[in-house]
Amino acid sequence: MNDLRISTLAGFVARTRGRRNFSFRRAIRRPSQGVSPWLFVGLAILITARRAEAERAITVDAAGAPFAASELVTAIRVRVPAEGPSIEIRVTVTARGVRIEAAGGAREIDVLGLRGAAAARLVALAADDLLPDDQLAVTAIAPAAPSPGRRPREPRDPVTLGVLGAVSSWSGTLGDLALDIAIPYDRWLVAIEVGGGQLMNSALNLTAAIARVDVGAHYRMLEARVGLTAAPVIVSNGAGDQTVLLGANLSLRARLPLARTLSGVLVLGCDAFATRTTYQLDSTATIATPRLAPWLAAGLEVEL
Repeated sequence: MNDLRISTLAGFVARTRGRRNFSFRRAIRRPSQGVSPWLFVGLAILITARRAEAERAITVDAAGAPFAASELVTAIRVRVPAEGPSIEIRVTVTARGVRIEAAGGAREIDVLGLRGAAAARLVALAADDLLPDDQLAVTAIAPAAPSPGRRPREPRDPVTLGVLGAVSSWSGTLGDLALDIAIPYDRWLVAIEVGGGQLMNSALNLTAAIARVDVGAHYRMLEARVGLTAAPVIVSNGAGDQTVLLGANLSLRARLPLARTLSGVLVLGCDAFATRTTYQLDSTATIATPRLAPWLAAGLEVEL
């Protein structure tokens, strides 16, 4: 046991001799140092980590978009509840801007030439009615598992219909007007083009129809196609003639957005024919159908 000596002051207490007192209580140790600042640092790190774990998980696939994935995540996070199921977003680039895909549908958004965080905020604002209130429209909850034997349907790009005027290099200039329909699927497409025209600046009176069946791929405003070509030909010179030229084609297209569903189209292509016909106009002049026929076209395209 610790002992405690207490002396009384004679002037204030009784004038008696001081005596020694003994106590059974232990001495209390007083703190002699301050609290370590590292304790506060550790607590701050722990609180921050727990807050990060509580934040809603947002995953963005925005390859090629005019904004970074992190910028869209930031724009979305301020518009959704802090807690909830994870959010998955798929952004694909289109001729006019971006296409946002969600479990309940999809929407194409014109970003008006914006880039970076401004474009990400515009996308988050423009699509907030596609999903329920507790999620942002551009998010996508994992869809319910499809029933056995059925594949889930994926959102598709719209079918396009185009009207093109073209000039081709034959023995003269072949001018024609064509209709073009393209059915896209993701970045791929199937297209059919049908038209017809007449040979100009030539002694040969020739009328031709052009039919092309192509497959292709598109990326942003560019599109490449390859396929088969058939060209029924009618010649009215002399005794006349009818034949069909068969071959293949290759083309490259560029689009310029004009309105929400309307675009201008410029096409550069070439037909290569496997069959060829030569016409004798007189004793000295002969004209043949081409082996290679480069062509240039321009027109308008509308989404259906």
